[in-house]
Amino acid sequence: MTNKEQIDKYEIMEKEGRFNEHINPIDWDNALEVKKDFPYYKKSIKQSIKDFFLNNFKVKPFTKIINKLEYKTIVLGRENLKGIKRAIITSNHVFIYDCLVNKYALRGHKVMVVGAEFNNQKGKFGDLMRAGGLLPLSSKYSVMKEFNKGIKYHLNKNHYVLIYPEQSMWYNYEKLRPFKDGAFHYAVMNNVPVIPIYITFRPTGKYDDSGAEKKYVTVNILKPIYKNDALSDKENIKMMKDKNFNACKEVYEKTYNKPLKYTNDNN
Repeated sequence: MTNKEQIDKYEIMEKEGRFNEHINPIDWDNALEVKKDFPYYKKSIKQSIKDFFLNNFKVKPFTKIINKLEYKTIVLGRENLKGIKRAIITSNHVFIYDCLVNKYALRGHKVMVVGAEFNNQKGKFGDLMRAGGLLPLSSKYSVMKEFNKGIKYHLNKNHYVLIYPEQSMWYNYEKLRPFKDGAFHYAVMNNVPVIPIYITFRPTGKYDDSGAEKKYVTVNILKPIYKNDALSDKENIKMMKDKNFNACKEVYEKTYNKPLKYTNDNN
């Protein structure tokens, strides 16, 4: 789908309250099966060397180029990272390279990125995603046990783990969408804070071939949210999710000077 077709489609889905569904059809033919031996936390020496070179000589330079030249990325709130060595990062999911925008904003910290199973792609693009820190989800319980170990491993190594609580990507979508529980579950289970990020857009006056406006990007890093030891795990998940949503809602309303007409319960 073109960018304009995606925008037209999510405008319909928004009216129908289908906030967490995918816009583009999923290309399962281009996806590698996520198996139990996926290197969530263990890599062979050969794979580690290959990923080192791909990450440092391809992923990182590309990340710098697109943030500097294409998105003209502005980062606000880096002071909110001070002293936090490990955390779950949340962000709205608004274009294919927003993980690289988040990595740029969080530079100085190693960031692992949780993605859908179909993001474990074949070919060179898939190799780059895995080298850049992809942790794909799986529909299989046995694989998810390894995924959970991987999340714990990377947090214990003082890494950040980026999870998109809106679940699906909506191209250049300005509004906040209701959150799923996953990111907050992993924060509570691993006793780490959540650091919310909300990506906002600035106009460029330029349009792509489909008629969709290109946007410049501002990354808003918000204050960390910590679990409350007086609450149960279930209560903490809800508390952290609601605090995260409301913090992002405040940024949305202040940036665009528009009220958000739905709540975090509209999912």
